[in-house]
Amino acid sequence: VHEFEAFIGWPVRSEVLADAESFAANGIAFGADSGPAGVTGPLVDCGRGDFAGRRLDGRIAVVDGMPRHGVLHAAAQAGAVGVIAVSSGPQRHFVSASPLWGAPVEAADLAQLPSIPAVQVSRPDGEALRARCTAGPVEATLVAETRKAWRPVRMPVAHIPGREDRFLLVGAHFCTWVQGATDNAAGAALLLELARRYAAGPRPRYGLRLAWWTGHEQGAYAGSSWYADHAWQDLHSRAIGYLNVDIVGSAGATTKAVRNTSSEVAEYVTATVARVAGPLPPAEDAFVRHALRRADAYVDPRRPARNSDQSFLGIGLPSLQVSAFLPAASSDHLPDSGLAWWWQTEQDTPDRCDPAVLAVDMDVHHALVDGLIDAPCLPLDVAAMEGDMLAALREYAEAAPGLDVIADLAHLAQTFGGAARRLQASGSDPAALDAVQLYAVRTLNPVLFHASSAFEHDPGRVSRLLPGLAPALVLAGLEHSAACMARTGLRRQANRVAQALRTATSAIEDFLHHANPGA
Repeated sequence: VHEFEAFIGWPVRSEVLADAESFAANGIAFGADSGPAGVTGPLVDCGRGDFAGRRLDGRIAVVDGMPRHGVLHAAAQAGAVGVIAVSSGPQRHFVSASPLWGAPVEAADLAQLPSIPAVQVSRPDGEALRARCTAGPVEATLVAETRKAWRPVRMPVAHIPGREDRFLLVGAHFCTWVQGATDNAAGAALLLELARRYAAGPRPRYGLRLAWWTGHEQGAYAGSSWYADHAWQDLHSRAIGYLNVDIVGSAGATTKAVRNTSSEVAEYVTATVARVAGPLPPAEDAFVRHALRRADAYVDPRRPARNSDQSFLGIGLPSLQVSAFLPAASSDHLPDSGLAWWWQTEQDTPDRCDPAVLAVDMDVHHALVDGLIDAPCLPLDVAAMEGDMLAALREYAEAAPGLDVIADLAHLAQTFGGAARRLQASGSDPAALDAVQLYAVRTLNPVLFHASSAFEHDPGRVSRLLPGLAPALVLAGLEHSAACMARTGLRRQANRVAQALRTATSAIEDFLHHANPGA
């Protein structure tokens, strides 16, 4: 059980007062503290949160959706003193508004936290508040007492050794909002069952490491990021991948959604889920892809996103996750989401879990684990990484057609893909093949998913592949000086990606040469 201090944010007391009427509200993690008296100002209806060209000086903005950092930052920039977010239904959600990933490391990180308080109210209460806006000017008081502090936390991690030194890391956050039965007590239970099965059975080829993460939203993924920092060398040297367990066992959740899965294991994960739970019908597959939509124009939306304790991509670990989504026809899911309406609410109680659904999810995860830790050869498809590289580069090339480095990187990606396909067709010794493929994955995943170094965590929640090259998307609209600086930064990031591609390609080609020197 690891004990350490984590930077934690949590709501204490939340309420909205208007025309002498009190409206129940949920506070958020890492929102600004309003103090016990709250903040007072005229209400203004801002719809879905479009603040462009508006001045809200001294007002409290009423917006649809979740009070995340982007909404709060935009409202503060427009001059608002607070935000009341309106839920999609009678429920109220708890969320985090931190733009950080894990613990802050300097004062500048703390300065990025929201500067105004925020809460969420139910849809009926939100409509009542908006009706008051329509009737005429109305002042409201928003109370959002919050706390942010370094707090001692505890985090259990268990290790079941295999016959060989490597291991699979499996994690599930055990801290929740209120009871959090489906998010994520069911996931924590699934890990306990994995531990029971493998501790009692014969040793597999590779070991199994199980971690119950603390500080999920309340710490901006404090537990998994702390573990990535403190077990970095061990994970980099020995881990074969990271399986995240989050959103399982939910009542009615019969659609098994492959998500947060990197390309080198995507085919393996999809095939395993189809074998155990049945193939996903085309309509459900389309629904899952829509629910997982991301910022990239051409990248598969099932690729790892900036959520769900994905703290290990900078180390280069292959990533896997399968969540239990409600089907498209369900009336219980959040709009445009596979998640249930009770996600991160007081209503996420044990009766929201279905033992039959959780049993299928258990079988899926057991099969995923078994096919990795007891396979004679790891089911990695490193050649598939070429496709992700080219998909990301395509959008950057379209946005900045005069940027030669993008075309250079596309050529290097194609060269890598060719070498990877020759490797997979080589019929090499499985143990040796595992080592060289893992090396290639370790080398490429950090640049595919991180703009910063392999030892840091990118801030923010926007998901992009090759994020270091994202400035190419706005290059055409920059004035001369800003464009010159952006090109300099892009050159440096392109050098980083190019070096990773060359290193991975060289490792494969050297392996093939030594395995078959006459070729």
